[in-house]
Amino acid sequence: MNTITLVLTALLVAASSYAQEVRLFPLPSNTSQDEFAPSTTNHGRTLFFTREVRGKGQRLTSKQRSSDGWTSDDLVRGDVNDATHAGSAALTPDGQMMIFAAYEHDARSLGRTDLYIARLQNGKWKDVTNLGPSVNTDAYDSQPTLSADGRTLYFVSDRLGGQGGTDIYTSSFDGSNWSKAVPLSGVNSSSDEMSPTIAADGTTLYFGSNRPGGQGGFDIFVGKVSAGAVRDIKPMAAPINTSADELFYMGVPNSDQAFVSRMNASGDWDNFSVVPNPFPSNPVTLVEGTVKNKLSGAPVGANITITDLTTGKRVANMRSDDVTGEYYVTLNAGRVYSVTASAPGYLFHSDRYEVPPGAKGSTVKQDILLSPIADGSDRLLVFFDFDKTELKSESFAELERVIEFLRENPSVNISFDGHTDGQGTDEYNDDLSQRRADAVRSYVTAAGVDTKRVLAKGYGKRNPVADNTTDEGRARNRRVEMRILK
Repeated sequence: MNTITLVLTALLVAASSYAQEVRLFPLPSNTSQDEFAPSTTNHGRTLFFTREVRGKGQRLTSKQRSSDGWTSDDLVRGDVNDATHAGSAALTPDGQMMIFAAYEHDARSLGRTDLYIARLQNGKWKDVTNLGPSVNTDAYDSQPTLSADGRTLYFVSDRLGGQGGTDIYTSSFDGSNWSKAVPLSGVNSSSDEMSPTIAADGTTLYFGSNRPGGQGGFDIFVGKVSAGAVRDIKPMAAPINTSADELFYMGVPNSDQAFVSRMNASGDWDNFSVVPNPFPSNPVTLVEGTVKNKLSGAPVGANITITDLTTGKRVANMRSDDVTGEYYVTLNAGRVYSVTASAPGYLFHSDRYEVPPGAKGSTVKQDILLSPIADGSDRLLVFFDFDKTELKSESFAELERVIEFLRENPSVNISFDGHTDGQGTDEYNDDLSQRRADAVRSYVTAAGVDTKRVLAKGYGKRNPVADNTTDEGRARNRRVEMRILK
């Protein structure tokens, strides 16, 4: 048995130029000790990996991407490394939540190696909690990977009932609890399946296996997750797969780069950068920025909620960093989303993102400015058809947030202020804006909010926030704002 006790216990390519085009570069963090299980977050800017530290066992380590390459390595701060061995981390895109594997952690354990969750608080990883018996057993449970929305977990276990020595399992988060883990359909075999990594698109799955079809030992395979099963599984070719062992392949979203771990001739594990990634995932839209106090510009640690505006369902919960205010969100094509930031003492703020089917990968830079509740105001994501006052269904998620806000702040009174663009007469726009503000007020008060706390006022075209000579400007001017009353 080699030294990776935590992780390893218990596409065929037509083009002949493949091997010539793909190159592997060792990461500067590699040493004579083991380094393995690379995992990125913050849209590829932060790299986590596991390192064997002399006399201390396996420890989670991280580094940051910079203009000069990668920064120096740092042991992860906080409580995650409080174990005989800790490593193999999976993180949400915002870098605020981690699931990692540990052997003999100070937090309670259920088996030989268990999976734990931790959250980043003021720069340190805290609140380490065992994922519990729905995920962990008395066997080996390790090597986690998370979908970009943080709600689907894949991991490796050698528990009884599997098909081989180690198999890949999956569990789903419903907002409160993780479901009972089940074998991932279509991927497990009588051989060992290891090191799953789910890409940002939620469908591309990389994993390692010593099954037939590779180059020898453990090799990297790729497949597609569809309807809860893995299909179209293919092995990668040289130079990624070799006669040595390769595991932990993961692609950086919207990038030609990937990372992989390989055992060297000395029997140690090293991490490599792969360029270009021959099996990239589908492109996604990456939204990033900083949540700030609208008045002072100070960073704000806020909850970030991603909602599908077509279904009205919350699809992910993220968070901006407590120290820097930075947030990161991943959006898949073919859906309309709202991204909402909320924090105690502030009005919430939402932005709408429509990502059409077939959209190319892109990064959207968007800071979020939160108004302090005292004397604050912000526009709402409410939608009406042209010349209509009936609320469109896309508005309901936002208005439910208004209702929740008012229930959480019972001393706050508000006004819904309707505004139009500059087209049409003053009389017409005054009436239209008033009726739309009234429609918003009626929705909120129908939910039981005291009518005395909620006013509605139409301002027509008197208070534009943008130029009325462009379509974009007119669209910004057609709005309903929520304003705190003194």
